[in-house]
Amino acid sequence: MNKFKKYFDNDNYQNGLRVVIICALAVVLVVGVNLFSSVIPTKIANYDISTEKVFSISNETEAALKELDEPVQLLYVCEKGSEYKNTQVMLNLYADASDNITVEQVDPAFDPQTIIKYTGDVSLDNNSVIVASKDKKQIVYYSDYYTAGVFVLEDYLNSAIDYVTSDELRVVYTLQGHNEMPIHTSTSAYMGLDGFELKELTLMDEGKVPDDCRVLIINGINQDITSKEADLIIDYLKNGGSLLLTTDYTKSLMKNLDKVTQYFEATTGDGLIMESDQNRFLDDNQAYVVPSLYTGTSMLADGVSYMMLPNLKPIVVDEDNLDPSIKFTKVLEASEKAYAVFTNIFTGQAESNPGPFTVGAIFEKGDDGGEGKMIWVSSRHLANIDVSEEVGGGNITFFLNSICYLGEDDPVASIHGKKISTQFLEFTDAQLKMWEIIIPAVIPALALIIGVIVVIRRKRR
Repeated sequence: MNKFKKYFDNDNYQNGLRVVIICALAVVLVVGVNLFSSVIPTKIANYDISTEKVFSISNETEAALKELDEPVQLLYVCEKGSEYKNTQVMLNLYADASDNITVEQVDPAFDPQTIIKYTGDVSLDNNSVIVASKDKKQIVYYSDYYTAGVFVLEDYLNSAIDYVTSDELRVVYTLQGHNEMPIHTSTSAYMGLDGFELKELTLMDEGKVPDDCRVLIINGINQDITSKEADLIIDYLKNGGSLLLTTDYTKSLMKNLDKVTQYFEATTGDGLIMESDQNRFLDDNQAYVVPSLYTGTSMLADGVSYMMLPNLKPIVVDEDNLDPSIKFTKVLEASEKAYAVFTNIFTGQAESNPGPFTVGAIFEKGDDGGEGKMIWVSSRHLANIDVSEEVGGGNITFFLNSICYLGEDDPVASIHGKKISTQFLEFTDAQLKMWEIIIPAVIPALALIIGVIVVIRRKRR
């Protein structure tokens, strides 16, 4: 016994024992941390510091998921090793937010039958998601929710969950037959994300606004509707209907469309609005107005930094004598420095009226809009993709917010994508001119002055 005791009493053994204990504790710690991290909610484990909150879901989504009372399965279709982290995090956030949501990853290479069961095919891109509940399903394709540097999975998932758990679709109709501006497919896709289905309506053929119409869109109209169409639209409004109207600058009268707007005691003013405030127009064109947004009055301006509305006409409302049953909310306005140019029909001379001008407003008639609601923007370019991109998507966001405001029972702000690519600054004409002076002149002058001061101080030492 004493023979072996000397091996355990020396310093080498004691040092070796400490190393073994430390290694064992390290292994236990690593295993423990991994086990603990597997049960930490994704929201905490992936704390979101990104500016666009890519690794978060909105408060509106969390509230909706807490009220979910039907089981929903999210099948994450992806081969092992090809997972996109943003998608994984988002799906786990949904599972954490509701006990009724389960997430399961399906590898099409090893389990094609599960995918065939839902799709009839296995040709789904990696990172696509199948949303299923009871006998309904919807596929969220990777190529749809992540495109052009914009990550819109949250919107697609919300739409899909709403679809598979709802017995009713909200239908939006867009009027046809009057040279209206077409609604771009990407915009109608975003409407789908908000739970709306877009259909076309030829009112003279239909004979009435369909009963399932949540919102009627008259988009960029520049030819008058018929008297019968005006009456049909007014009947629809009287029964609690909702109208989103965008109008074009045109010199021709549209007396039948005026019948519709006069239902809310609103009319079109004279002239084309021109801005003289350099902070209020873009592209060196005074008719490309950047309106002021009244952000505190409604959800329409949520998520909108700037808008640009070419070729505006004034919206005229006599607020002092407005029928008490009509609620008028001003949302967009051209500045006090704006003016409306028109030709006097009696003298043939060009004249102008001074601003400010209302160019976007909400009208609600009756208690809580029970006799009709209308949002009117006096530019046909509100839903124009190309124009909207010049102001960071502000026009389209406003358009989609308007649909949600008019078409939802309890309107909430819409989420329209998280930009995860490089974003570029937008400047008005005044800002551009300011930076044209600062960058080539002011900054070099400051650098020269600082250099001279440093040289003088060094020589004095």
